[in-house]
Amino acid sequence: MRENPFYVDTVRDFRDRRYEFKRLVKVWKANLGEAKKEGDPEKIEIAKNRMALYESLQLAHKIILNSFYGYVMKKGARWYSMEMAAMVTHAGGSIITDSRQLFDQIGMPLELDTDGIWTLLPKTFPEAFSFNLKNGKKVNFDFPCTMCNHLIYDKYGNK
Repeated sequence: MRENPFYVDTVRDFRDRRYEFKRLVKVWKANLGEAKKEGDPEKIEIAKNRMALYESLQLAHKIILNSFYGYVMKKGARWYSMEMAAMVTHAGGSIITDSRQLFDQIGMPLELDTDGIWTLLPKTFPEAFSFNLKNGKKVNFDFPCTMCNHLIYDKYGNK
């Protein structure tokens, strides 16, 4: 990171922007739900268009982030670094292995790769949770995803 702060900062900025676009997809999904309740065709169309826009932007950022990894492996690249590429593949492989171990305890993993995890869960396993906050807002979250993200952050997050 000391040698390539521009590269690391750029990757971090793209990652953060992708998270913002993913957040906006959720915002517009909620807006779509409200528009459908109201039965307003114009608001429905706007919400669908915004969801499509932000989903496209987050996906484009994901593809660009994946290409950053490939870039560091290209000889002759300005920020060529086999060490960085090796670190990325080692961390990615370890995260997949740890995720597999977690989901082996819960259900039956069907596929694990860098894009996601598909697992058969028992019917009794809690998938979705929601909390009602004191301010009246409701927070929804996917329990298996949150549990896995917490495991990964605890072990691999840069504190």
